[in-house]
Amino acid sequence: MVEAKDASALFHLRGRPHHIGPFMNVYNEQTVAVLARNGAQIFCLPAEMPATAIRAICDQTRALDVTFEVQVFGRMPLALSARCYHARAHGRTKDSCRFICEDDPDGLDFFTLDGQPFLTVNGIQTLSHTYLNLIGELPDLQAGGVARFRLSPHTCDMVKIASIFNSVLRQGISMEEATAQLDAMKLSAPFCNGFYYGKPGYCWNSSVAH
Repeated sequence: MVEAKDASALFHLRGRPHHIGPFMNVYNEQTVAVLARNGAQIFCLPAEMPATAIRAICDQTRALDVTFEVQVFGRMPLALSARCYHARAHGRTKDSCRFICEDDPDGLDFFTLDGQPFLTVNGIQTLSHTYLNLIGELPDLQAGGVARFRLSPHTCDMVKIASIFNSVLRQGISMEEATAQLDAMKLSAPFCNGFYYGKPGYCWNSSVAH
């Protein structure tokens, strides 16, 4: 099925089964109901939604027979722009970029004036600098009604990443072992889970027993 990334796709998908992507800003049960009547069956919720909102939207839409998905790994998509940051950073225009973004497969890091990593860009997309990691929150997400878990691919060993998350979901390894394996991969930026706890997205809530 097609995943609708923005509202312009909805006209062409109406009446047909389809997915709703994380850029569609689905924040409440009324929006889910409207989109479900149009044929939407699976909703990938925005990365900035906290646990309380995720549980609420799952609870309030049980009668609609829809499925919810949450990103649990990778740099978080935050915004889209009409301009291409990558092209501009390399002195090119958007229409003659020659796909310069492929030179930075994990995105182009942006820094503050004092040299601190701040955000990452990929073409017209603004991403978090930190890597979302909700391995410790998987049981809570499942209990709250989330049935699908999205991994955003990066140049690290994604097969191993997927295997670790799958093992936790199938209770094949302990949470402590899974967390240790992810930490040992030494990714290019730290992990984060702040949005899930209603905090700034780049934060890491280490008080949770993983």
